[in-house]
Amino acid sequence: MSLEIGLMTLVFAAAFAVLFTGRGRLINAVGWALILAISFVAASTLAAAWSYSRSDLQVTTEQEITNRPVAIEQNGYISSQKCRACHPHHHETWHSSHHRTMTQVPTSDSVIADFDNKVIRRAGREFRFFREHGEYFMEITGDGPASSGALTCGTYKIVLSTGAHHQQSFWCETDEGRTLRNVPFIWITSEERWIPYMSIFMVPHQGLSMHAGSWNRTCVKCHVVGGQPRHDPQEGYDTQVAEFGISCEACHGPAENHADIHRNPVSRYRQHFSALDDPTLVNPADLSHVQSSQTCGQCHSIFEFHDEQGQAEFNESGFAYRPGDDLRDSRHLFQVGQDEDLPVVKRALKRNPTFFENQFWSDGMVRVSGREYNGLLESPCYQRGKMSCLSCHEMHPSESDHGDRKAWADDQLKPEMRGNDSCLQCHEEYRSEEQLTAHTHHSRLSSGSNCYNCHMPHTTLGLMKAMRSHTIDSPNVETTVATGRPNACNVCHLDQTLAWTASRLEEWYAIPAPELSKEQHEIASSVLSILKGDAGQRAIAGWHLGWAPAQEASGTDWMAPYLAELLTDSYDVVRYIGYHSLKELPEFGDFEYDFVGPKESREQNSQQALQSWSEMDERPTPAASLLINAQGGLNKDAFEKLRSQQSKSRILLIE
Repeated sequence: MSLEIGLMTLVFAAAFAVLFTGRGRLINAVGWALILAISFVAASTLAAAWSYSRSDLQVTTEQEITNRPVAIEQNGYISSQKCRACHPHHHETWHSSHHRTMTQVPTSDSVIADFDNKVIRRAGREFRFFREHGEYFMEITGDGPASSGALTCGTYKIVLSTGAHHQQSFWCETDEGRTLRNVPFIWITSEERWIPYMSIFMVPHQGLSMHAGSWNRTCVKCHVVGGQPRHDPQEGYDTQVAEFGISCEACHGPAENHADIHRNPVSRYRQHFSALDDPTLVNPADLSHVQSSQTCGQCHSIFEFHDEQGQAEFNESGFAYRPGDDLRDSRHLFQVGQDEDLPVVKRALKRNPTFFENQFWSDGMVRVSGREYNGLLESPCYQRGKMSCLSCHEMHPSESDHGDRKAWADDQLKPEMRGNDSCLQCHEEYRSEEQLTAHTHHSRLSSGSNCYNCHMPHTTLGLMKAMRSHTIDSPNVETTVATGRPNACNVCHLDQTLAWTASRLEEWYAIPAPELSKEQHEIASSVLSILKGDAGQRAIAGWHLGWAPAQEASGTDWMAPYLAELLTDSYDVVRYIGYHSLKELPEFGDFEYDFVGPKESREQNSQQALQSWSEMDERPTPAASLLINAQGGLNKDAFEKLRSQQSKSRILLIE
């Protein structure tokens, strides 16, 4: 580094010599261009040197910390800070993404939750969130019964946070070195409030707890770069990472060699103007559609190590996978109905007999969010074509893209991929309005002519909402009957039966109509899902009742009784979804309800919603399929009969 700085000094001296030996004469254009070029190279090199020196200081400070996992540059990782000087645009766009905030040390810049002496009373305890001298704490007082996970009175220092987009969770220090314990509440950004931590997941109601080690063994896999749990049964965790959050080297691989070579300005600019790929670093955009998707799949997948040795190696030194490798070499990627005799599959089922049911619909389509890669693997567009994650998504908007960076960060879609252009990349024939409408049987401007809505419907759950499936599929009533997964037609046409959908699919696409029950002929599919379905089906149906395209297609005047029903559901997430959909109805925009409030209050709110609906001046059109009688009221006997048959299946969908 000292030699490079010395060369920089000579470069600047030469530039000034050109300026001052002109003796007052104007420097010609060539001279100015030379000075500017030399200055630019020197400045970029100086910036890189400054970046390295600052990073070295940060590493020294980090190594001294003992009460949380630490970020230490090792195994070829050098951190995103050292990428910034030479790749300012890429660094800036990554910095705008939510990948960056997946794990952070709590600071005034990173914490979005309320720590201004916010007090929560629950389970006989009082929880106070406060900050002091730039540090963050949770204090527990009260004499309520201690629950699992050592929920004991005391003051806990918070040392890490996870997320900052939809939610932000926090982790506090323990007396076991770098082992972390979860804070039993989580901040929800959409409501700007704290709720019990487990209430964000599609699971049966659970009490408050502060379990130790879950970040060290689980979150460390995907919410950091180069995570190493480093667990010792006697000593606990000594967890280390290369960098907090998901940064440059997660996708491009360890960059030490790349930086060492390109610290030389000549090497750097030679590569910049070269048409050849840089052999010192991986660019997923230059990989095959299989390998580029695996770069995302290292985190966005349902996987397990092939054997106990793989788990042991990860515990000690982190994942063996690096971008550009074959992901399957280091882990098993689960797909329903495949490789069921493998030891890794048998181990997963022995540990959890409902493993597949908690992740997939019975035909193999992914049911829980954050696992999109497994869905992609099932897609014909990937299997028989070259579709990849990068077909639609991007990590770095181009410099010419001046769109809202915050909107981009929500899903990181390329600008042109928010409509049918995503599918028209390959299916050019449907660019014609005539062919598109002939195929969809909907007008061009209808949501029914949006490829996504028919082939990637919202049948996945996560982040307290329904999300698009990442398996490219076509609506089929027979599949709905066999798996319970709603089809694209009935999540938009919420007022229609499965028989109605089957007849149109048969008429339009020659898809044979399956044998259906009397209820499936007579009762709207959404009504059956809400009254008889499992918690996942209820949540998906409830979410679609608040979805604008479905409201436009189905009308809204009949929906309130079904959403009021969800306000008393036994699953917290179902209640949350039901409430937010209810507020989308014209008459309920100001309706107040606390989905984690006392049961008695929730039941009263449900009755209030029903009463408000029954007193509306405009009555719904009678419809037997929606249980709306001739007076525009609810057929309560039929409603109660269906509700009495509600599925009691225990649903565990944890993204």
